Amino acid sequence: MRSWKNNLLAVPILLWIGVLVGIPMLLVVAISFLSRDHLGNIVYQFTLDNYRKAFDPIYLRVFWNSLRLALLTALITLVVGYPVAYITSNLSPRRRALALGLVMLPFWISSLLRTYGWMILLGNAGLINNLLKALGIIQQPLPMMYKFGTSLVGTAYMLLPFMIVAVFNSVDKLDRSLLEASYDLGASRWQTFFQITIPLTLPGIVGGFTLVFIPALGLYFVSDLLGGGNTVFLGNLIHTLATRGRNRPLAAAFSLGMVALALLVLLFYWRVTKDKSGEGLFQ
Repeated sequence: MRSWKNNLLAVPILLWIGVLVGIPMLLVVAISFLSRDHLGNIVYQFTLDNYRKAFDPIYLRVFWNSLRLALLTALITLVVGYPVAYITSNLSPRRRALALGLVMLPFWISSLLRTYGWMILLGNAGLINNLLKALGIIQQPLPMMYKFGTSLVGTAYMLLPFMIVAVFNSVDKLDRSLLEASYDLGASRWQTFFQITIPLTLPGIVGGFTLVFIPALGLYFVSDLLGGGNTVFLGNLIHTLATRGRNRPLAAAFSLGMVALALLVLLFYWRVTKDKSGEGLFQ
């Protein structure tokens, strides 16, 4: 009886996912196998050319740029976010709530406005260059904008809270008695950290990696504004093809390539956490 009720409660969720995710995804798949005319209109003629073009060296370079950006973003947020999550988990309940509130505070502000904030900081006439000039450290502005590194910094900043929250949820459930037992047996703090803490919080690490890696593939507006389009990423390419390029079939094919990368990461997450007693992204 209870199982029947649970299945019934799941129906609205399944309908929601089917209508808003399943049907649009099927349309993207269908469009990816179609052609276009010289005006950019979709021609209902089956073709595999869109997928053949994905293996062109130019487009493979775009895939590599996106993969590199997503991987580096996940690694940077992990290096920065893990200590923050670990320290936060050891605070008193009041200070912990305050710290988590500060971590989530950027979400109260539009991501576009936060990106413009980085432009104000890093521009040739920005706050950092003006401060360095005032201190006499530099004579000419440092060219910090419109580089791969600038896009990386902006993307990592945008997604850092996801890593912190995912790792915090895992660290907060850590059995502290295991750490004390490790110390009692003569292990140092670093040995305890790498041999006890890291393995036990691995679901949170992989979950945070997943939550950062997948959106990092598609945050095209960050690389547009901070990178200036000098390095083309998959999100930028899809946006350009679907709008100014008027090539929606090719854009759909590349979109499915992005989905495939995301599914590979989700598969990796599932393989790592399947034996962790039901640990999930938000557990």
